[in-house]
Amino acid sequence: MQREIMIDSPDEGVDEDTLRVGVIGTGAIAQRFHLPGYADHSDATVTAVCDVEERKARAVADEVGAEHTFTDTGDLVESGTVDAVSVCLPNHLHADAVTAALAEDLHVLCEKPMATTLAEADEMVAAADASDGILMIDQSERFAPVYQKAMSVLESGLVGDVQTVRARFSHSGPEGWAPRSTWFTDAEASGGGAMVDIGIHNADLVLSLAGDVESVTAETATLAMDADVEDTAVATMRLADGGLGTFEVSWTTDPERIETQVVGTEGVLTVDKVAGELTVDLDGDRGRVDVPVPEYRSPIARFVDAALDGEEPPVTAREGRDALELVLAIYRAAEARRPVSLPLEGDT
Repeated sequence: MQREIMIDSPDEGVDEDTLRVGVIGTGAIAQRFHLPGYADHSDATVTAVCDVEERKARAVADEVGAEHTFTDTGDLVESGTVDAVSVCLPNHLHADAVTAALAEDLHVLCEKPMATTLAEADEMVAAADASDGILMIDQSERFAPVYQKAMSVLESGLVGDVQTVRARFSHSGPEGWAPRSTWFTDAEASGGGAMVDIGIHNADLVLSLAGDVESVTAETATLAMDADVEDTAVATMRLADGGLGTFEVSWTTDPERIETQVVGTEGVLTVDKVAGELTVDLDGDRGRVDVPVPEYRSPIARFVDAALDGEEPPVTAREGRDALELVLAIYRAAEARRPVSLPLEGDT
C-alpha cells in the first residue's frame, strides 16, 4: 500500500488562499467534470489523486500536475495534503469516504446519489453537522442555466401555485458514458439501475421545482438491456400540497432527453434542458413570456466558492438525502405494487 507522510504546511508553490483538492476515484466522472472543473477555477488546485490502482492514480496525477498519489482514502484524508476532496467512487463506497474526510474537517463534494441507503445518508448528514468542513452533493442538473432560471420563475409566482409536474430524464445507458464502469449495472455497487443513476436528478429537480412529495406509485422494468437492474421506470406522485406529478427515466433512449413541465394556476413552465430552452405560457391573453437564462456556473466552481467563503453549499447533505429518499420510495412502491408514503419508515 502506498502511503504519504503527513504534511502540515501547504505544498510548495500553492498559494495559501488556494483550495487544495484531492480527487478520490479516477473514472469517467472525475476525468470529464471534476478534474477539468478544478483546473478551470483560479482558486483551486488538485494536489492529490487517489485510486485503488496505483498506476491509474499516478497517470492522472501526472496529467493534472498533482504532487501526491494514494491508493487508500484514509491515507489521503489524514495526509495534510488537501483541504477538500471530490468523491468520485461507485455509489456504495461514498459513505465511508465522505465520513472519513469530514472527520478530518475537510470540505467534501460527493457525486450523486450520495449513498445507496438512507441509513448511510443519515450518517453522512450527521458527519457533516459535526464537521468544520462542508458536504455538497453533486446534483449537477439543477445548475443547468434553464433550471436555475426555472427555479427563480417559480419562486416569483409568475405561473401561480403548482398543480402538476412532469419530469423525464432518458439516455442510451451507462455504456456510452463510462464503458469501463460495469458497476453501474451491479445492483449491490450502484443501488439500482436507471432510477438511482439518472432518476436521482429527476428527484432533485422535482423537489426543487414543485416541493415535497407525499406519496408515490411506480413500475420498473428491464426492457432492452441485458442487466439485472431496471433500464426503465415510471412513477406517479402526489405532491404534499395536493398536486400531482409523473416521473419517467430510461436507459433506452438516444438522443438524450431531459425535460420538465410545471403546470401552475396561472400558466405553464416548460424546460428542455438538452436544447437549453425555457418557455412560460401564461393563461388568458398574456401569452408567452421570453425568459432569458443565466450563464452557466458549474457545481465544481460553486463548491470551491462555498468552501473558501465558509458558506453553506448550494446542494446540502439534507437535500441529497431527500432526493435519495424519493428514489428509494419509488423502488419500494414498484416492488410492493402499491402506493408508498413519504417520509419512508423501516429499513432503507
